Order: sequence, then C-alpha cells, then structure tokens
Amino acid sequence: MSFLNFIRDNFDRVLAVDSEFVWADHTKTIQDRVVCFVYKDIFTGDRFDYWTADKRFNERPFDFDRTLMVPFNAVAEGHSWLHLLQGIPRNCWDTYVENVRLYKTFRSGKGALDLLTTANHYGIPEIMSKEQKDIERGIVINNKTYTPEQRKRILKYCLDDVELTQKIFIEQVKDIEKKNKLETREDYETELSQILFRGASQLHVAKIEKAGIDIDYKKVNDFRKYWPAVEQKIIKKLDETINVFDEDGTEKYDKFVELVKRNKLFGKWERTFKTNKLRTDKKYIDKIISKFPDLIDFQIYKDIRKLKAVTKLSVFNPCHDGKLRCSWNMFGTETGRCTPPTNANIFGGAKWQRALIKPGWGHVMYYLDYEQQELAIQAFVSGDKKLIEAYNTGDGYIQSAKWLNIIPEHATKTSHPESRETVKVLFFAQGYGAGPGYVAGELKCSLLYAGHLLRRFFRLFSTYDAWIKKVLRKVAITQKITTNLGWQRYSNGTFKIDKNGKPKSIRNTLLNFPSQGNGSDVLRQAIIKLHEAGFVINAPVHDAVLISIPKGNHKQEVKRAQKIMEEAAEFVVGGKIRVGIDKIIDPDFELPEKHKKIYNLIFDEIEKYKHLAQSGLQPTPQQ
Repeated sequence: MSFLNFIRDNFDRVLAVDSEFVWADHTKTIQDRVVCFVYKDIFTGDRFDYWTADKRFNERPFDFDRTLMVPFNAVAEGHSWLHLLQGIPRNCWDTYVENVRLYKTFRSGKGALDLLTTANHYGIPEIMSKEQKDIERGIVINNKTYTPEQRKRILKYCLDDVELTQKIFIEQVKDIEKKNKLETREDYETELSQILFRGASQLHVAKIEKAGIDIDYKKVNDFRKYWPAVEQKIIKKLDETINVFDEDGTEKYDKFVELVKRNKLFGKWERTFKTNKLRTDKKYIDKIISKFPDLIDFQIYKDIRKLKAVTKLSVFNPCHDGKLRCSWNMFGTETGRCTPPTNANIFGGAKWQRALIKPGWGHVMYYLDYEQQELAIQAFVSGDKKLIEAYNTGDGYIQSAKWLNIIPEHATKTSHPESRETVKVLFFAQGYGAGPGYVAGELKCSLLYAGHLLRRFFRLFSTYDAWIKKVLRKVAITQKITTNLGWQRYSNGTFKIDKNGKPKSIRNTLLNFPSQGNGSDVLRQAIIKLHEAGFVINAPVHDAVLISIPKGNHKQEVKRAQKIMEEAAEFVVGGKIRVGIDKIIDPDFELPEKHKKIYNLIFDEIEKYKHLAQSGLQPTPQQ
C-alpha cells in the first residue's frame, strides 16, 4: 500500500479546497465577506461550488470529522470557515506548511514557496499566470455585488487554484513518502498524524487572529494624534539623564562615548571591526542591559532610539473593531517559530507599549510563559538526568553555577545575578557551538579560563553533550533533523550551499534546532489544547500565550490553563515545563517600573498637550 492509498482509505473524502474572500481592513487578518468556496475530491474528481458572497452563515457542506481538507495555507481558509460560522475542520493537510518543511532550507526570497512556484517545482504547468491571477483577484476585491458573468469567472478562478493544490498534494505525498522512507502502516499513521497536527495549528492561528488583542483604544488614538507634537519634548526630557542626543533629537557619537565612560565601561565596550567605533547596534545594547541591569542609562538610551522609530509602527493602527491584529506566520522560520511582522506586533516593540493592552469588558487577561524553556527541552529530549535535576530545582542556571563552584550553595538569582549570566553564556556556547573565544569575549576573561569553564560545563552535562553529537552525526547521514512531532529541517548534511554556490557549515544552527524546533511544537500543542478547553487566545509570543478569561472564577481558570500548557509540553518533550503567570489588570499591563516610567511620561505629556490644545493655548496637530 502507498501513502496516498492509505490517506484515501482513512477518510470519507479528501478535498482540495480554496476560498475567495475580501479582507475587512489593512491587517489582512479578518474578513469582510467570503465570496465563494470550491472543493474538489482529489480521488473521485467530484467538484463542489458554494457561492457565499451574500451570506454571513452557511451550513457545513461536509462532515468535518470524516473529511480531510487540503488547502494551500490553511490560515486563510480557516478564516473563511470561521467567518461563515462553520467552525474549523478536524483534519487538515496544509500543502504550504509541508512545502516549508521540505524546502525552506533550499529556497529563499519573496514568492519562493508560494502556490505557483511550488507547482513549478513539481513540474506542474501553470493554469494561470501571476499577472492574470492579479486581474482575477481584482474582480473579487473591487466589487461588492457580482454579475452572473463575474460569478462564473470567480468560481473558475477559484477552481484553478483548487486543481493546482490537488496536483501539488499528490506530488507532495509521494515526495514525503520517498524522503522519509515510509514503508509500513505504522510509518503512514505516524506521518499523517504529525502532518494533521501542523495543519490543525494553522486553523487555530486563524482563531487567534480573529480574537485579536484588546487595547485601550482611547489612549492609542491619543498617541496617534498627539505624538508628533510631544515627541521632541519627551526625548529631550529623557536625554537629560544621559546627554547623548542634540536639540533636534540627533544622536551624537562623541556624547555616546562619554556615556560609556561615565558608566566605567569604556575599556570593556566592544568595537566594530570596520570602523573601530564603539558598538551601538541593538543586539549589543540588549546584551549590555541584560548583563548590567542596574545601569539604567543604557535602558534610557534604548528607549529613546525606539521612540524615534515609533511612528513607523502599525501597532498604533488598530482594526476597525478597535483591536490589534497581525499575521502570526506560524511557520516563519526553519525551526517552525512564529515570525509576525515586527512593526505590527505589540510584543515585538518597546516594552512600555504593552501597557496599552487592556482586557475586554468583564474579562481578565493573563500572559502565560514557559520558564527556561530551552534548558528544559535540552534536558528532557536528551534524557540528561543532571540537566533535568538542575531544571527541577526552579532555576537551572543558578543550580548549574553551584555545581560548577562559581557561587556558594546559599546563592540566589537576586544575590548573584552576574554569576547566573555567566552560566547562561555557557549554555549559549553549548547550544550554538561557540568556543572559548566567544566565552572569553562575553565574560571578559582569559582564553585559558574560558576553556576551563567550558570543559567543566560539558563534563557536568555530558549526557546532553553526547546526545547532541549523535544527533549531528545522524544529520550528516540522513540530511535532515527532526523534532519529536516530525517538524524537519532538510539540508545537505551539516552544510548548505550559499548564494555564491559554495558550501557553508550550518552545524551551529543545527545544534539549537532540537530546542527551538521542539519549542515550536510545544507552543502549537498548547494552543490547540487551550482552544479545545474553551480558552480565548489573543496572541502567541515565542514561548508564551496571551489569553482572556471572563471575570468570576478566573483565578481557578488560569490555573487550569497553566496545567494544560504544562501537560502540552510533557506530551511533546516528555517532561513538564513550568509555566509562569502574569496578570494584566484593568487598566494597565503590569510592567517593570523602568518601562512603566516611559509609559507614564509619554501619556502625561500627551494629556498636558491635549488639554492646552483643547483650551486654545496650543495648536492642534491638524494646525
């Protein structure tokens, strides 16, 4: 029996599907109307057309429990099913996601994994050019009502995509069967269940996008209206402490040098290779803030730079219903992590922006995040008992520092933050293949001592070290690396071909794939189980979720959500990963004082300016 026949025998129907719709607003995450659905049975050739342009509700046309749906990028179809109040199908094979799994490593650039390019990869001739598709799509978008001729044309256009998806699916099934060497019924069952898991997660992303993030709409509107008028005043007020920017808000390098000197870091500060100037890039500033959390000056410097770029953010352009939404792009990286657009993701910007999140009426919001997730995953997937023990103490970094005799037994995160950071450097070196040179640079110590620390660290967690080396040897042979739930990164062994056609080692990125890839699967499992339990998810955030719970028994309910997330992690990696809970109170997100200070400064100035403008003592922004 082939994999294709196995799939056919396990469902009443296997349907390639596509929908045509019109987005409701600029975010392209919620629909104004669903114009039509077209389904085609992949094995019998039966075709089913449903015209829904004039409908807000439509009965399910098929048994969603016994039918396998096959779209190309299921999030869009998920939105269409939800818009028509049909719910989401139980079984979904997303040909786009599986294409990402198979070929993302080898293809890059805009459109490299889209429908037409994927069809071309499998030698499937184009039914319609991209230019013609744009014309047909324009007919869908630019009309509110449709003539009989337009209706016929739209259904034909939709059918063309369905038939391309049908052909891609058949070739993709054969491709997966060959690449993953599927031979037995058990192989087929495992592969199919993992593919359906990923397809389901795409439909659940549609539910998250539909829910959106509740915000303080009034404050967001005030910010959009009055920020240009108060921007320079706020930046100037913040700069009084650090004195790095000129009157017009321009950053001056010589003043930045003086800031570094005042904080007694001049001799330790890294320089750029080309210009030999002090580094001012975001990555390095973040590292300094993490390493020296008590040096508030650099947090202020970072905040000012973010404020100067804040007008570019679409975070402050909410949807027509007053919520924030963006595409979460669930499988945006080779490890399967979400990659939402930075300028539209409130969790991707400055921390003070999160204070704009406000629970909907009668609800409480919670931010639930997996604690020390990478460390935990490394421990559980490798079976390293020492690493598991370290994680289960409550702080794996502090416990590791104790075992390495870096800190005394009574030490805590609060009493020895720098020693904890030292161990985090060692974990990073292990996770990404960095050597003594990296460790010496990070810790500002000798190469000899850095090498000594690394050797002791690898001996301490020798089981994990042996396990990850075995994983890399297997990659060299099989040319792929796989998570526990089947997400894969294919490669030419531990090398890839760069844009110049030369082999480039990817060993260091493969080292971290088990942590990141399994972490992605943990989040997907948690999202599905939370939705199945009736929770509303507003956003996925790397290794966390934002949820809304009705007031009343919310304290008990958030504990239930926490347990579901811990059990989801256990299902994926074989051990429970702790989940922390941060409550978002009405009206503000609970933020550390340093971020809340920025938030208060901004809105205090906005309120002052707003009051003066309304009194006629200041020009309004329109003037």
